Formats: sequence, structure tokens, C-alpha cells
Amino acid sequence: MSDISDLIKDFQELAELADTTELSILSGMISGLKARKNQSKYSYISSLLQLHKNVNTEETTITMTMPNTPLVHNELNITHGGMIATLIDTAMGTLASSTVPTGYATVTTDIQVRYVKPAIGDLLTCTCELIHKGSKTIIIEGKVHRDDGELCAVSTGNFFILKMKEASK
Repeated sequence: MSDISDLIKDFQELAELADTTELSILSGMISGLKARKNQSKYSYISSLLQLHKNVNTEETTITMTMPNTPLVHNELNITHGGMIATLIDTAMGTLASSTVPTGYATVTTDIQVRYVKPAIGDLLTCTCELIHKGSKTIIIEGKVHRDDGELCAVSTGNFFILKMKEASK
């Protein structure tokens, strides 16, 4: 790992050569890292992608948004399918985790994403609904919409319920 002075020098050189799009991406990444530092409950990927969540009080649905910035675009200038899958998996996983009691966690066992339309616009919204909760697995459906209301992707995911191990003494 570089020391801090090398990192500052590299960052300064990059920032000086960056165009407005690249500066916007750098700014968003810095904001995401700052948010992660202040809210350690969020993962780095959630913070860097600036994901925002809203779980309903019954814990059977969740809405998560992601700004559709150049950071998540592919060479066609539309959102990369992997970024949409990350949004969906994060939203579905967050919902799954919110349904299990303290001492338990969930992990994705499989996810299927079907892309319907290009993800364009300024904001993508993923809405997820709990379909089934058993003693060992949870099934969730997710849908991603563009800010013009058009459906971009639909998904189903299966999550395994795990009992957390006690911390080592």
C-alpha cells in the first residue's frame, strides 16, 4: 500500500487531468466513502453507489434507490447490467435480513435477473417484496424502474437463513 503522500499526489494528478464527468464520479466516490465512515452499517459498495433504502414497518417490502451516474454506466452509456444486479441483490438481501431475528443472518443462494429495457434517466428505484419465508429459506421478488416509471429489470432471489456463531472469547 502506498503511503498517504503518494496517494494524495496520485489523486491530485488524477483530479487535475479529469473532465467534468470524471470529477463528478470522483466527488460521488468521496461522498460515498464519507457516508460509509459515518454510517458503518452500510457496506462500501452501498456507500460508493449511494444506495438509499426504505424498509416498510411490516418488513415485507423495501424500496432502494441508486443514482444513475456515469460511474455505473457501460460503454453504451446505459447502466451496466452488473450494477443493476448489484442494486437488486443489495435491496433483496437487505429485506431478507430485516425479516430474521437477532442472531440470524441471510445470504444469497441464487438470483435471476431479467433485463427488460435500458436503464436510463437520473435515478433507478428497486422495489422488493417478500414472497415466501420458511424456516431455512426466503424468496424475494425485485423490480427496477427508471425515473420515468418504465420497468428495467425483474428478479427473484433465494436467501438462506443462517444462525450467527457466537464471537470467540
